[in-house]
Amino acid sequence: MASPENISRISAPERIERLLGKACEAKLGAMMRLNEADTIAVRGTMADVETLDGIRVIKIGGLSVKGMQHLTHASQCVVELVMMDAKVVFASFVIKFFGDAMFMTIPAELVNIERRKNSRVSVPANQAAFLSFSGWHPKATDLIAPPSVFGFEGFAGWIRIGDLSMGGISAQMLTPGPVGQLERGFNDRESRLHLPSQEPIKVHSIIRWTKRISDWTRSNPANKYTRIFKIGCEFVDLDQKATTVLHQAIRDFSTANAV
Repeated sequence: MASPENISRISAPERIERLLGKACEAKLGAMMRLNEADTIAVRGTMADVETLDGIRVIKIGGLSVKGMQHLTHASQCVVELVMMDAKVVFASFVIKFFGDAMFMTIPAELVNIERRKNSRVSVPANQAAFLSFSGWHPKATDLIAPPSVFGFEGFAGWIRIGDLSMGGISAQMLTPGPVGQLERGFNDRESRLHLPSQEPIKVHSIIRWTKRISDWTRSNPANKYTRIFKIGCEFVDLDQKATTVLHQAIRDFSTANAV
């Protein structure tokens, strides 16, 4: 069971401005919403803390045209700073828009929420990430292998990732794939992680669990159930390169649906 999030609040003005200044120096990603219930998130980048007409403000840049259109009439926004082990949330008043940037007042309070060490993110449907084992290369003609297109038989052993974290992956398949072929505890020091716009990276992975699920349905009398196969792998002793690439991929996936 996941441990509860630890929440702390920061209200000292000097500390708030100092922390936001550091976020701007690091060019942290920011997600803006009209309110906490808004399902549309607008992606931006923390740019600067400056004085505008005698008021200390935050500049958030890199907003898309769609993002500007969504926020253009807002008088107040909820902002979430995109980080790995924690997220910082605050509400602030909108001063003005200029170019691809918006200017907001320094908030009266920051809410710091510590996440689980290995928080998982779903890989968006319009992107793809895969794990391949060095010691498992099914033939495209094997019944256990996923469907394969002529000329791409070398990808038959690639497992499409459903959820990704710094601690590992989980995947769901309609064909058995490695489930039943590789046992729990299978240890692969040379497996490869394939992420969008990245060269494949080597990771040490261990299969921790597998599942076979019969999903019964009445919607199709001729095919009363679908067999689903699931697998979970743990990453062990990630090197610096793999850690950096994973951090970036998780940030990208967590903000993929923002405009």
